[in-house]
Amino acid sequence: MTSGFLEYAEFKGFWEHFAPETPFGRDEKQRLALVTDAGQLEALWDQTDLALGLLDALARDPVRLDRISHHLKRLPRFPREPRPRYTEVELFQFKKFLHNYRALMGLLPAETLAAFGFTFGSEAFGNLLDRGRQSAEAFYVADDYSPGLRAARDGLREANAGLAEAREARAREIRDAFGLDFQNREFLLAPRAGLGEGARDLLILEPYDETHWVARPLPAPRERVLAERREALLAEERLQEDRVLEDLSQAARGELEAFKAYQEAVRTFDLALARARLARRWKLTRPRLGEGPVEVSAGRFVPCEQACAAAGLPYVPLDAAFDASVTVIFGSNMGGKTMALKTLAFLQLCAQTGLFAPAARFSTRIFRHFHYVGEGRIGQEASGLSGFGREIRQFNQVWADGGQGPTLALFDEFARTTQSQEAEALLSAAMEALAANGRVLALFATHFRGVRRWPGARYLRMKGLDRAGLERDLGRPGEAGDGPRAVIAHMDFHLVPDDGERTHSDAITVASLLGLDPGIAGRAREFFTLTN
Repeated sequence: MTSGFLEYAEFKGFWEHFAPETPFGRDEKQRLALVTDAGQLEALWDQTDLALGLLDALARDPVRLDRISHHLKRLPRFPREPRPRYTEVELFQFKKFLHNYRALMGLLPAETLAAFGFTFGSEAFGNLLDRGRQSAEAFYVADDYSPGLRAARDGLREANAGLAEAREARAREIRDAFGLDFQNREFLLAPRAGLGEGARDLLILEPYDETHWVARPLPAPRERVLAERREALLAEERLQEDRVLEDLSQAARGELEAFKAYQEAVRTFDLALARARLARRWKLTRPRLGEGPVEVSAGRFVPCEQACAAAGLPYVPLDAAFDASVTVIFGSNMGGKTMALKTLAFLQLCAQTGLFAPAARFSTRIFRHFHYVGEGRIGQEASGLSGFGREIRQFNQVWADGGQGPTLALFDEFARTTQSQEAEALLSAAMEALAANGRVLALFATHFRGVRRWPGARYLRMKGLDRAGLERDLGRPGEAGDGPRAVIAHMDFHLVPDDGERTHSDAITVASLLGLDPGIAGRAREFFTLTN
């Protein structure tokens, strides 16, 4: 996809509402990949339908739905590559995944499990990771894994207890002899004058200043023996733990392919459930794929729909059939022609990202290349070019991709930055060329009405201002200062066929409603009448 198309369609904000709950699903969301295979798209939509059926079936069991979400959210990543030895943390990830995967399977109907490929054959591995009465979502190398490990840890416990006893005995000797109480501290500052003969039999003394020693307990012989034994037992414990981890790692490597299959089932289900929830929330419907015209019934450009709702303004969905290689949409400023292009871009992106679309009906086909040519497409590749130069470069990209595969190209006021006669000539030539290319579906929104009428193109216009309604509600049409709300409230955003006849100017009336000085607006009408 070329840069600019997603931004033009304002799609990323809507995509944020798509909310998979597993890390694997979120990876897919992050990719925001377009699907160009019809079979794959139909499979995704089938899965969405299955997930919608599940939501319907569990509509009266919100607790179960919450538990399904809970276990999806708690599924962790796990190492997908075989390793000679996994760490305890990595084995914990295997165990946590397995626990939540099994819990999720227990909440889903049999038909859902079968449809999404849920299977389970890791009972023995699960039991292996659960030795030592561990909790469901915890893992450590327990004593039960190895008699040698148990013996080393039993010896350590014994040695630690002996060390504690020996240290306490030495601490009592020091308190009784010198009144020093270390209270589990490693050293004390002791006055030199307070320590008599024999102090070095119980203490390690180092000078601090002229009046104090740094005093540390001198280990008793038994403590030294126990400390050496403890170090040996710690080394044995590490050796035994390594052997256990190697054995568990061998078992994990044997389960790796099964875990990948489990993850794929979870990922597929998670994405389908997220698409289904999005469809419910935004009233989306399943698109239809074919080779014929692109048809839209009650198509909604969700960002504009939301903005209208927030402002208390009416929103008019799009009804259109784009049954020619080139469609030209005429209309004045604020007349809705840009919104028509954006609506189609938005619907197509929904469809080819695997979502349902915000329309009563959306019949379309698959495109491999997507282009928006118009204002705002400024990239590094066009650095130093004028606005007109950038547009020509963008058109060249459309032309190149049109020879490579199905291409959707949206032109919003193409050539607007050059002289009108030249612009109309360029538009006419571009339309003629694209109309002859069966791989391109091109839509042009323009206010240049002098473009040529080609047999392979279709010409539409936005119906424009409802002047009768405007006069009824506001008095004389075009009365200054009524504002954007008046424009939107009295603009008819329906597409109708254009017969090529020049119509009155909505632009001057719109300018008046936006506060243009009445004298200037009046003179503009006079000039428009003279030139037409």
